[in-house]
Amino acid sequence: MKTGKIKNHESGIALLVALGTMIVILIVGSLALYIVIRGMSVTRGQVRYETTYEAAVAALEIGKAKAESLNTFLDASPYMHDTVQLGGYIAAVTAERTSAQVITMSGTAMKFARALSGPGSTPASGSYRTYYISATIVGRGGERVGVEALQRYTVQAN
Repeated sequence: MKTGKIKNHESGIALLVALGTMIVILIVGSLALYIVIRGMSVTRGQVRYETTYEAAVAALEIGKAKAESLNTFLDASPYMHDTVQLGGYIAAVTAERTSAQVITMSGTAMKFARALSGPGSTPASGSYRTYYISATIVGRGGERVGVEALQRYTVQAN
């Protein structure tokens, strides 16, 4: 018959098992919390970068408008630089005419260009001016994004 008393050498086993289990749970919980916080930090950085990138693309569109202005007023300076405020972002926008005169493609180059872009896509004269456009923006968290484009304006024969 059992008396309900625990022997002296068995009295600490339950306590050790409980403490060991609690330590394992604490380690697993801490690791899970670290992974979640680290993931949120990476996501925050990615969102800041993507927002900065979208602002840079908007600044590039402003640069394209400046290139169109350069193409319209050929007597003006072939280079435009401006600093633009876009919401909470400041962007440096440049537009530069890459050639001072109209470039005329050879007949072979025009045929190749038509083959790539489809019939009727290039004019019979094959003349165009090109402009280099760039926009650089620094985000609120220090993210630096630069985008650039080469814009081509076709010159129509008179």
